Amino acid sequence: MVTKRGKNYYLRIRPFGGNEIGVKTPAKNKTQAKQIEMAIMIACRSGDYRTLEPICREICLRMFRNQNWEIPSGLPFNEPIRDELTLRRSVELFIKYPGIHASPNRERYEQAFVHIVDHWGSECPVKSIWIPEIKEYQAQRLGAGAAPSTINKEKSALSKMFQVLVELRHIEVNPARLVRNVSEKNSKRGAYVSFKDFQCIVDVLPVWFRPIAETAYYTGMRRGEILALTRKNVCLDQRLILLGSRETKERQRKRVPIHRDLAPILETVMKIQGIGTEKIFLHNGMPVTHRDEVRWCWDRKVTKVEGLDPVPRFHDLRHTWKTNARRSGMHPEIEKSIMGHASRARGVHEGYGVISDQELICAIDSVTFDHGKTEIFRYGEFKEKSRQRAEAFAGT
Repeated sequence: MVTKRGKNYYLRIRPFGGNEIGVKTPAKNKTQAKQIEMAIMIACRSGDYRTLEPICREICLRMFRNQNWEIPSGLPFNEPIRDELTLRRSVELFIKYPGIHASPNRERYEQAFVHIVDHWGSECPVKSIWIPEIKEYQAQRLGAGAAPSTINKEKSALSKMFQVLVELRHIEVNPARLVRNVSEKNSKRGAYVSFKDFQCIVDVLPVWFRPIAETAYYTGMRRGEILALTRKNVCLDQRLILLGSRETKERQRKRVPIHRDLAPILETVMKIQGIGTEKIFLHNGMPVTHRDEVRWCWDRKVTKVEGLDPVPRFHDLRHTWKTNARRSGMHPEIEKSIMGHASRARGVHEGYGVISDQELICAIDSVTFDHGKTEIFRYGEFKEKSRQRAEAFAGT
């Protein structure tokens, strides 16, 4: 916050949380004072003071001395320039950057950088990563068997990191923006899990995991949305799950109706409350995590179900819900509202009309979940088999 006393502008800031600190600036107007405030806050939260302008550096240095804090490296004027920015340091700056540190996608970014750092090495100068190197990375990951969607998520994380470095003035251009994504056409899946097979899957899952899978099957929600659910999100009396704009992938509010068969499951789950957390899905009293528990446990347990080849993924439950909703006759607008698909090219008509809570409840109660056998295939494989059948037919 910027305040003015007499002819001078003062900053009232919490650079590391805690108590508010006041510091005088030589700013000539409020706009300049706000610019100084932003530069100091970014430097303090990222831990990188090298890009501070002389005025901002002097104010920041004075603030540290007034508080008797240890002067961090990179802040003193006479400190020698450090070595070139490495990939490891770049990732650290990115994760600590405002807007990224508290982002719901932070865990996904961290997972992506495991592969990125493993490929180039933690001490690789970040300025040496350019368009040819990124394309080479994509090719190598494809050769190693990584899914195109996974590679594109990793390139997206790399692009986000470069953008932060641009904002911190470490680099001038984001090279990842100049590289095309890997085509995902042949890797897209079509999946439907029958109710019978789903019950077999639930039977092999640990007790703590079962309500998570059942929530996915009966709501069509994404894994991250389910694991992030808190008590304030779930309104059992209204039979609604309410998600804010920061809790969904498409950054829009969403109402998910609770099917009558799911309501008692959630009610049982919410009878147990963890210590120090409002999350509803727990394992040993702690919130369930995606990478360390859900994904590992699903992959390990579902392979034990006989007759499932290929083995369905957890995300296939979302595909299954959409198929069940369509085959049950749910109105497309209601189905899309519940699933919350992100779309940049929204039609004008989508901004009109209101779907009431009662419409959502009636729609979900009309859905049945036994509409055929389990089917799982990749569109690329399906296209190839169709071509082979056509060639065989032409040869007869």
